[in-house]
Amino acid sequence: MALLLLFIIGTLAGWFASIIARTEERGAILRQIGIGLVVSLVAGLLANSGTFLGSLGWIGAGAAIIASAAALGGYHLYQRRNAEV
Repeated sequence: MALLLLFIIGTLAGWFASIIARTEERGAILRQIGIGLVVSLVAGLLANSGTFLGSLGWIGAGAAIIASAAALGGYHLYQRRNAEV
């Protein structure tokens, strides 16, 4: 169940990031969803005692949300810097 919840958290984080950043390109939207998904899975795994089996605790869900938001924010800063150069 934890794995399914982390997939949902990561996918929604990436999708919301593409809406907030007003991303129009299909590849960029999928990239943001992928970043949110991978970071959510890693952070949730680390915060949930290294397992996806069983339930997902509040700490694991919070870590997944915060880590996804931070990674996507960093990605957008990186993209913005490369666009200026």
